[in-house]
Amino acid sequence: MFLLRYLLVILFLSTSILAHGQTLQGNVKDKSTGAPLYPVTVVNLTTQATTYTNERGDFTIRAEAGQKVAFSFIGYKSKQYQMPISVGTYRTEIILEPTTYSLREVILMPDYTPYQKDSIQRIKTYRQTLSVPHASPIASPFSYVAEKFSRKSKQTFAFQKKYAQLENERFIDTRYTPELVAEQTGLTGDSIGYFMNDYPMPYDYARTATEMEMKMWIRYNYRKWIENFDRNDIPQVADSLLNYD
Repeated sequence: MFLLRYLLVILFLSTSILAHGQTLQGNVKDKSTGAPLYPVTVVNLTTQATTYTNERGDFTIRAEAGQKVAFSFIGYKSKQYQMPISVGTYRTEIILEPTTYSLREVILMPDYTPYQKDSIQRIKTYRQTLSVPHASPIASPFSYVAEKFSRKSKQTFAFQKKYAQLENERFIDTRYTPELVAEQTGLTGDSIGYFMNDYPMPYDYARTATEMEMKMWIRYNYRKWIENFDRNDIPQVADSLLNYD
């Protein structure tokens, strides 16, 4: 009876050791800075078991000897690691190398407008964030999945979208100006702002229109504004409208 219990204990311990031997733990870091990466997608390519690194770059995944574990993260080259033969939990350190993207060189010329100079400076300031690409579901499926759950990725792409919107608005402001509106309509003071708010200029038109087309667009929409204008809504604008010929 004692011998049977002894054999059962040995069998239980052996089973536990084998089970623990299927675990891979480690830390994922940036090759350049040594900073932990989060959330890196960690996938056992044999079992398709998936996990993610935490804020410290740590991960734990089940893997047997010989199985390959893939690591992928947005903006970094993917890497595979083959699980070695081991007893108990095996620990390792994974180093991911950033993917480099070359940006078009911009040369600042003396005849650049103030808007262009400011725009170039903003691009330099936010170069790193603006250069982050969306992951491809075909070329980088692991990165694509991680991107959907990554708070950092969502913030990055929201910033890119907002940045593009603000850049468009800044450009429009350089062409569709209160001074030009006043010149073409005779409006003054707050009435200029009321008109420009009711008739904002589309970005594509501001990009392609000539100076003459800009003036014609303003005068055309100003006539429409007069036709639809209710003087009781904004009395202070009425005097400006009376002076329009």
